[in-house]
Amino acid sequence: MIMRARILSVVLAGVTLALAAVAVAAPNAPAGTVTFLAGDATRTAPGGQAERLAVGKPVLQGDVLETEKRTRLEVKLGDGSVLRLGPSSKVEVAAAAFGKTVEDRNVSAKLLVGKVWANVAKAVGGEQRFEVKTENAVAGVRGTTFRVDAATDKSVVVKVYSGTVAVASGSIPRPEHQGAVPAGTKPQRTQIAGPQQVTREQWEKIVTNMMEVRVSSDGTPSEPEKFALATPGEDEWEEWNRDRDQAR
Repeated sequence: MIMRARILSVVLAGVTLALAAVAVAAPNAPAGTVTFLAGDATRTAPGGQAERLAVGKPVLQGDVLETEKRTRLEVKLGDGSVLRLGPSSKVEVAAAAFGKTVEDRNVSAKLLVGKVWANVAKAVGGEQRFEVKTENAVAGVRGTTFRVDAATDKSVVVKVYSGTVAVASGSIPRPEHQGAVPAGTKPQRTQIAGPQQVTREQWEKIVTNMMEVRVSSDGTPSEPEKFALATPGEDEWEEWNRDRDQAR
């Protein structure tokens, strides 16, 4: 009986240590790994100092990735998707959670400035989300390959190379402010319309293969328009990404 108690005690201790190890490791599970780097780039953890990146280095949820001039960075995420940063770009890995399948992912990257190219692992349904946010727009993936360019004036360009992306403006329509009543003027009683539902179509644009949408610095999105692939030498960023995608 004493021997059984000892064995049970050892087993329980082992289970406790294993659970403790999982509890410690889970929050620090990598969101992805650096698979390509040409130039200089850093990752900064929340409340931490900037650390230089290198091929093979992990990227964690909450990290802010920043590239220098003439730098290109590629990160392969836990679901097989790829994020690439162009020169002088800054991205926060706001969320990176992966389940047992591609359908159970939750990835959110905030592009503060610069360029991001996303090649997203395909999913057919489930509770999956993959989006790139900027100050004035959100690009929610319903496809595979797209890019987001965010300028310093907060304007945004989203180009979809394959699949479908839902682009939402950062500003949601609201009733106009009526202004103050001038002094000495008796306020007029007027009927005010009650709250009205804002339909998804009023603030979301569906962008499909080889189409782009532009969001101005004030958050106003354009209608989706077709675009053509860049000619050789016209857009090195596009050419390089397409070559990387084909080599995967």
